[in-house]
Amino acid sequence: MILIVFAAIVVIFTALVFGLSDSVISRFLLKPDRIIVERRPDPAYDKLFPYYVELCATSQFRPKLKGDGGIAGHAVMYIKGACKDEHASFPQLRRCHGAATDIYDPEHGAGVSVGRWFRNVNWVAVPGYKLFFEGNVNADEPLTQAHFDATLQEVVDKDVYKGVDFHNYPNQRDGGSVKDFVSQHGIGTDLALTFARSAFCARLPITEKMLDEVIDFLNDKNREYAEGEADYNWSVWADNCVHTLRNALAAANIWSPLSVRAVKFRQIFNLAVPANEFVNLAVLGNMGDITDYRQIQDDGPRRDALHEFNWLPTRQGALVKTLPVHAPNDLYDTTFRLFTLQSPFRMGKTEQAVDLLSDPRFVNLDANLRYFSKKYDDILAAHDEHRDRLASVRGTPYRRVERLYYDYIKAQRAEVASMLERLPELESSPGAARAEQTNMHKAN
Repeated sequence: MILIVFAAIVVIFTALVFGLSDSVISRFLLKPDRIIVERRPDPAYDKLFPYYVELCATSQFRPKLKGDGGIAGHAVMYIKGACKDEHASFPQLRRCHGAATDIYDPEHGAGVSVGRWFRNVNWVAVPGYKLFFEGNVNADEPLTQAHFDATLQEVVDKDVYKGVDFHNYPNQRDGGSVKDFVSQHGIGTDLALTFARSAFCARLPITEKMLDEVIDFLNDKNREYAEGEADYNWSVWADNCVHTLRNALAAANIWSPLSVRAVKFRQIFNLAVPANEFVNLAVLGNMGDITDYRQIQDDGPRRDALHEFNWLPTRQGALVKTLPVHAPNDLYDTTFRLFTLQSPFRMGKTEQAVDLLSDPRFVNLDANLRYFSKKYDDILAAHDEHRDRLASVRGTPYRRVERLYYDYIKAQRAEVASMLERLPELESSPGAARAEQTNMHKAN
């Protein structure tokens, strides 16, 4: 009976991904009349948070002159504080030189994209926010073939695909040259994302030590294929774009890892789909329960994060960012599409995504900080009200973690208070005002 159910689910999944019409799959799509298709974190954000990860789900892309991309979209990650290692012979990351406060600083960060057609590596590193998200076009310009060609040349000049070999890919020309690959499969998927796709990103601040763990995991992942004997072979079920990115975050104890190359029955109930992981990280960052230290101690990733990094994933600064396809656009359809594939037994990701974008604490920095300020105040007030000062000497396995936990909560409350005090001045600075005007222009 279990095998019959499993087979049925496989058929449903395959049909959804490869064969159903727009009318059938529409129930799995977020529609622009139900959400705001552009939300950007406050320009002051980067002045308050020196390191963060941003896990992004990007929509299906639809070129005007050729076939559509996969309906489940693509997953990518932007890492503030990690930069492309220019001296490496294959894609690697290094720590950026200092903590940038401007997203257009070349030492701000790098984007990471896992490639279906990569053979000797798992991912590429894209230097800088602009090339990764926006490409070589400004907000007030229509996207033309000239901008596409300029972006293509920038990718070549910056050696984004240095040391990368490819499997045979669709419509391969020129012997599979870098220029040919980037023009057909790189732009809009690995970089210049908003040329062709809507992007939904869950942003989560991390510590310096956590950043090192993420970098080390990703570097080791590419080294495994670049210097080892095995080729990387992408798998929709067991090793797709989601697995590497989720597991890089798991290396820093943000959450639990996903099994790679081990197709298990239970994986059907929690499919590794880009939009679902965006929702999962956004919910973890804002809606996780941090009120009970005993529960945290019994949860492996959160326990380890608290003890090793003095950090919990549900925290201030966890925000959602959404970016539409660039418009006007001569090259790609700008219709908003984001697929949130679900197991038939675990429905609701689409509704969760809508809820995320409707709640100010997910999208507005000031609201987010005030929400966590109250949460920390409530935790400490409840502790003072119900505290039994003799309980810890009567014998409890939680004596040390209780002390660690409440010290952590006090430190977070102080950090949030400092941020709220600084925020008005940061938001009124000339740089923040210019960035806000750009965001408003794009939204219009």
